[in-house]
Amino acid sequence: MIRNYFKIAWRNLLRNKVFSFINIFGLTIGLTSFLLIALYIFDELTFDGFHSQANHIYRVVNQKTSADGKESKVSSVAFQISEGSKSDFPEIKKVARYTGAGRSNIGTQENTNVFYEDLIFASNDFLQVLDFEVLSGDPKTALNAPFSVVLTEESAQKYFHSTNVIGKFIKVDRDTIPYTITAVLKNIPVNSHLSFNLLFSESSINNQRFKDFVSSDWSSDSFNTYLLLDPKADAGNLQAKLNQLVATKRDKTVKDKYTYSLQPLKDIHFYSADIEGQTSQGNLTHIYIFAVLAAFVLIIACINYMNLTTARFANRAREIGVRKTAGATKKNLISQFITEALIVTLIALCLSIFFVQILLPYFNPFTQKELSLGLGTDFRIWIGVGLIVVLASLMSGMYPALIQSGIKPIVLLKSKINVGKGNISVRRLLVVFQFSLSIIMIVATTIVYQQMKYVETKDMGFNKEQLLIVDINSGKVRKGAETIKREFNKLSQVKQVALSSRVPGEWKNLLQVGVKNENIGSTEGKNMYFLGVDDQFLKTYDIQLLNGRNFTNVGAGDSTAVIINETAARQLGVTTASNQVIEIPSVDYSGTIEKLENPFYARVVGIVKDFNFQSLHQAVSPMVIGFHKNPIQNTDYFSIRISAENIKETIKQMDNVLKSIDPDHLFEYHFLDKQWELFYQQDQIQQTIFMVVAILTILIACLGLFGLATYAAEQRIKEIGVRKVLGASIPGIVMILTRDFVNLVLIAAMIAFPVSWWAMHTWLQNFAYHIEIKWWVFALAGILAIGIALITISYHTIKAALMNPVKSLKSE
Repeated sequence: MIRNYFKIAWRNLLRNKVFSFINIFGLTIGLTSFLLIALYIFDELTFDGFHSQANHIYRVVNQKTSADGKESKVSSVAFQISEGSKSDFPEIKKVARYTGAGRSNIGTQENTNVFYEDLIFASNDFLQVLDFEVLSGDPKTALNAPFSVVLTEESAQKYFHSTNVIGKFIKVDRDTIPYTITAVLKNIPVNSHLSFNLLFSESSINNQRFKDFVSSDWSSDSFNTYLLLDPKADAGNLQAKLNQLVATKRDKTVKDKYTYSLQPLKDIHFYSADIEGQTSQGNLTHIYIFAVLAAFVLIIACINYMNLTTARFANRAREIGVRKTAGATKKNLISQFITEALIVTLIALCLSIFFVQILLPYFNPFTQKELSLGLGTDFRIWIGVGLIVVLASLMSGMYPALIQSGIKPIVLLKSKINVGKGNISVRRLLVVFQFSLSIIMIVATTIVYQQMKYVETKDMGFNKEQLLIVDINSGKVRKGAETIKREFNKLSQVKQVALSSRVPGEWKNLLQVGVKNENIGSTEGKNMYFLGVDDQFLKTYDIQLLNGRNFTNVGAGDSTAVIINETAARQLGVTTASNQVIEIPSVDYSGTIEKLENPFYARVVGIVKDFNFQSLHQAVSPMVIGFHKNPIQNTDYFSIRISAENIKETIKQMDNVLKSIDPDHLFEYHFLDKQWELFYQQDQIQQTIFMVVAILTILIACLGLFGLATYAAEQRIKEIGVRKVLGASIPGIVMILTRDFVNLVLIAAMIAFPVSWWAMHTWLQNFAYHIEIKWWVFALAGILAIGIALITISYHTIKAALMNPVKSLKSE
């Protein structure tokens, strides 16, 4: 019987090639889109899940409240939080700990390959708790000995052009002893919140000062710490005991309050937005949006199948009647129709897997993932694919099967079934649903595009074009900065050069300071961002000075001078810059608030127009711009405005200038406008996905509409002939045939407009600065939908209207 179902289903597919193509093509598009988005979502939801003991690993997070009431969360804690607690709490099986020590020149012993790298020192058990895949070496002992280092596969290739490097050495410019390579890791997966190129053994930091510090360190924020707990351990209970232990050990004179919590490893990616220093952050809202979009495309494809199958029911009425008369039960008929849907879905699945393989090399760079779909793919994905096939088959085939199998055989055999009144309301609802989704996607794509154009063209308060940012990576370069500036200015392609501690669009941590203005009777400090700059900074960035003066680079006279932006001026009650004294008593170093030994009393000498030094997702914050000779932060960057010609040659000349000051300095640079684009990378991904999904939903909806128009024209061919004989005009007949479809699109628009307005209004709230939603966006979406529908059905309607009525009326 099952073989018979498949045989009949296959014959029906071959007999009705046009409708079969529409169904298969629509489902192929739906499944391809669904699979690509599903792979992306799965990768996001399994972040950090590749560690074998991921369910029992917790990161220690510190929620701090400073003496003046400022709250912050940091992902790094004191040394003894891990080292001192593992002996007291048996539920802690192992601890993994790492700390950063800045950046340094690292190279092979022969100095043939030298790169500027982050120095990350990890504890002995790091690779046993966080078990990254090891290509060679023993993870249990790789980080035990002093001056040991673990490389990733990519780093090994970069330094030695080989992964067979166990026992070889690398040099760090700040150490005289070379480091022995003890293990090579497979490249860190993209879906890991931790990423590094090299991992040095913590025992390499063997100076007495460090040993004295960590022996009693219960209050610093220097070590990222992970605890591997016993599977039976209660994390909440351990968290309470940990806080009690710290309370008994910490220095009672410290007024800041620290509360420690245990964050599950798998929660880090999505639930760390409020934690300072967290570089890898997922967005569950994006995941929900993408999941809905994937479901939309697949549902629309399934709706096509339902619509076309029910629309063509009349052509199969006698077949079903004969089957029922011959003894076929309702269950038999439902099985047959579900089998037909399953065959179509399986064919579509095979085609979609083929297309996914073609598209993944383009999809991966776009999403910055390493997705794959093959025999080595996680088994859960293949289980999901199987479930989707079953679900799509049931969605596509169940409704037509129930409708068609429920009619009495005498009615089926008596005459053609009139499907115009019975099931048309359901088909109309399905068409309305399809076009509602299509219009929603047109509106969403248009508004996202407008917002991204707004982001690109909005006046940021400074000019970021043709600005080259060069990192200062050594003390020699920092000391010789003024000399380097003069040499840079001599280059023909260089227009201006400035020094600064940070730059607008900063991707590192922007320093914050506490600021008081006691002259207006306020003793409460306000948090403000801080930049240290030279006298050329405002000119180089084209930042407008509204009041007061710029810095002067004469002696040390301006070492206590500051310029503030408009927002800071409002908060501090400063309307005119006239050397008002403000106090900076503390500095926030990535969540660690440190009191200055001597408060910095600064004079306000100027006020600048607000400029966006962060992305447009954030509102402009108050900022203090200090002269670069300040006690808070050193200069870290040259900002150079250059001409667009001969850029490569200009960069080469700059590198030579830096090497004349420090021959070992590695030249690191980027263009500021390219760095700003990274802020909106996720938004650009959303824009592209919305646009692609909009095109696909419209395409699939049009395929269905095309099929329905084809069938409608076939069913009404004699009616059209009669109308033409009675004098109906061709435009009149076209109007009659298209009116029903246009009405459905208009109803879809009325449903889609409020839904799309709400969805996009909510999305725009992610930006502190955004466009206003205009009425014409909805008018455009409606006109486009109607136009697309008319174009889709025009071929069959015009063809039917032009047909000779004699042919259509010749036989009944």
